[in-house]
This record gives sequence, C-alpha cells and structure tokens, in this order.
Amino acid sequence: MSLDPVRRLAWDVLQRAERDENLDAALDDALARLPDERDRRFLAELVKGALRWRGRYDHLVRRFSRHDAATPPQIADVLRLGLHQLLGMDRVPDHAAVHQSVALARDVAGPWPAPFVNGLLQSVRRTLDGAPQREEALHALFPDPARDPDGWLSTWWSHPRWLVARWRARYGLAATAELCRCNNLSPPLAVHVLAPADPAAVAAGLAAAGRSARPGDLSPRALLLASEERADLAALLRTRPELIVQDEAVQAACDLLLDGVAGPALDLCAAPGGKTARLRAALAAGDDGSPALLVAADLSASRLRKLQATAKRIDAGPDLVVSADGRAAPFRPGSFATVLLDGPCTGTGVLRRHPEGKWRLGPEAIVASATRLTELARRASLLLAPGGRLLYATCSLEPEENEGVLEAVLAAEPSLAPCPWRADGEWARTWLPQREGADGFFAARLSRRRDAS
Repeated sequence: MSLDPVRRLAWDVLQRAERDENLDAALDDALARLPDERDRRFLAELVKGALRWRGRYDHLVRRFSRHDAATPPQIADVLRLGLHQLLGMDRVPDHAAVHQSVALARDVAGPWPAPFVNGLLQSVRRTLDGAPQREEALHALFPDPARDPDGWLSTWWSHPRWLVARWRARYGLAATAELCRCNNLSPPLAVHVLAPADPAAVAAGLAAAGRSARPGDLSPRALLLASEERADLAALLRTRPELIVQDEAVQAACDLLLDGVAGPALDLCAAPGGKTARLRAALAAGDDGSPALLVAADLSASRLRKLQATAKRIDAGPDLVVSADGRAAPFRPGSFATVLLDGPCTGTGVLRRHPEGKWRLGPEAIVASATRLTELARRASLLLAPGGRLLYATCSLEPEENEGVLEAVLAAEPSLAPCPWRADGEWARTWLPQREGADGFFAARLSRRRDAS
C-alpha cells in the first residue's frame, strides 16, 4: 500500500507545530495543496484530532511500548496520527490506519521504526477488538481517577498534568473533567451581527444561501454557524460586512464592558480587530454629531494589517492605527475616556480553538504573562482621564492573569475603583467553557475618580 499524501501532509503540519510555528498558517499551507474538499476535511481532522488527544495517545504509546527510551518526535507524531485513526475516526478501517502509519514511518525515518509502529498499533487494536465493551477496555488502560485524579485527567482527557492539577484545586474533579472535555470538542463558528443589521434577518439570509445559522445563547446579536474551512469563512465574510467572527462569551463580555462607553477611546492591544469593531459601534457620537475618536494600537505590525483589513471590509474602524508596545504607549497621561485592554495572555480559555496551545504552555508562562499584563494595565490606567473607564479582558482562566492583575493595579493606583455594570454591583466576571459552553473569558471594568488629577 502506497503512502497517502494527505497523511504525509498531516505529519508535516504536526512537525511544524512541534517547532512552535503558527498552526493555522501551517494548516492553511497544507490545505491549499489539496483540491478535493474531502481530503481537506480529512487533513484538518487528522491534525486537530492528533493535537487534541495527544496526551491520551502518548499514554497509550507508553503503555504498549517495549522500549524504555523516549519515542523520537518524528515517530511520536506518526503514532499520534495512527492512534487517532484507530480510536477517533470511525470511517478509517483499522487495517488502513496501521498500514498507512507504517508506510509513513518508513517515509519520514527509514526502515528502523516500521516494526515498532506496526507492533504498537496492532497491540492497541487487538486489545480493544477483543473486548466486549471497547470503551470500557480503553478506560481500563488509564489511571483510576479515585487513586490518581491528576494522572487520569491529564491522560484520559489529554491535558498537561500541571494544568489539570491547578484546575482541579480550583474547580474540583468533576468540573475539571468537564472543562477538559469541552476543550476537546470542535467549536462552532460564532459571529456577531453588527448594528443596525437585524440578526434574525441575517440568519434567514444565510439559511436561504444554504448555511445553517442559529441564534446564540449568551448574546442577542450572536449567531452560531456550522464550522467550515477558513477559506470558505473568508469568502462568507467578504459578502457579509455586517458580520465579525467573535465567540459567544466574548460577545457577552463586550455587551457588558462597552455599555455606556465614551470617547476619545483607545484599544491598547487591538489586533486582529474584532473588539475594535465592537468599540467603534458602541461609541456615542460627539457633541457636534461626529463620531468619537477611536485609536487602535498593537505591537505586531502583521496583526495590525489584519485589523485594517477588517476595518476596510466592514467600512468602520479606528481613526488612527499605531504600532506600539502598550507598556510604552506614545500617548499623554489622561488622554482617553475609555481604554480597552484585551491583553496578551496564556489563552487557557481558548484551548478548544488552539489545541496546540496546551502543549506549549508551562507554569512559568503564567507568571510571565501576569507580569506583562500588570505592566500593560498600569500603563492603561495612567492614560485614563478623570471619570474614564478601563475595560480589562483576557481569554485566560488563570487568576494570576485576571483577578491578580486587577488587585495589583487597584493597590498601585488609588484613583481607580471597580465600575459595576449591573445594579447588584458586579464589575468582573469569568465565562467558563464547562458552564457556558463557549470559550473561557474574563472581563472587568474599572473607573478613575472624577476628582483625580
């Protein structure tokens, strides 16, 4: 049996991800080489599935391997792809999964790993095929959650052990398992319908064009679409300037954060531009009827180009775009009535969208991110005019990057105070994947006293 080029492309993408390259870019490059839609979908499932379930598959490799030495990275990816075909893709025959994995091993590393790959995959197949209940037999190969809860969470639910240990201490075993389960689901495509377009009318128009669209659960202007290839999404957005891609939890957070905002306003870490578009729509007109000033800043020039492309597509955007590090933003103190800081973070709330992210993180990343976010938030607070609002957000679930940052800023800046968005005094909220069924997100609102100088 000759090697399937799609499987080889999947291995190439995984290897690029191992080198910390951008997964979306690597996957897009590979998808562009496949004219057949079925091949493109197969490739995407191979890559995303192997990354989502990497922890589970690596545990099985350790369990069935007769070698004490660590599996070389190039063969580890071969085995992850093979195990995903055996265990996660019902339409792939077992014999094809094994034979193609052996052929792939020979192609990328020569003849030496072929017997190892064949023997391991065949052992897994025989163990499960001989069991009356396949799922129970698979469970039996993993740690007992009662005796080793973190070992079970990290292997069965495929997350780093250090991360699930943090979450279990905070949420408990059952909620952490549900969080990990949600992270391993393929997320829907959520879009925000910019005013004045009517979400119901937009949904009807999409349905008439053959695209499934249903209202979201967390925000009145959210629509959920069937997941689709990035190229198809780009084509859709070109014809629908009233749509921006934005997760439901982010939309709900923006609904709270942006209520009653005023200009001049600054989006301090603005790219790729979804929240900038929401801020533009929320800003009230000035006294003379003209729109309030909106400035967008970001450190990455390439990401700013994406923001500018979005602004051009929707025919609305910032009045000024600045390439700058937010920690040294080139603006005078007290210049803005609103500063939005959606800070760069570890992204532990969006692992379902970026499955490679959980394997790139370590505990030290949280410490570094919290330090950077505190510096950004301190700088953002200094840019507020008296009475101005700081809108803080991250896609992290980690307290050090959220509550910890706000505690540090409030302690350092006596002129700041929580700014409630609800009558009950709520001014900060975390959206959890296991509770809301959306991305994990944190948002909070502070204000500067009007008598502050």
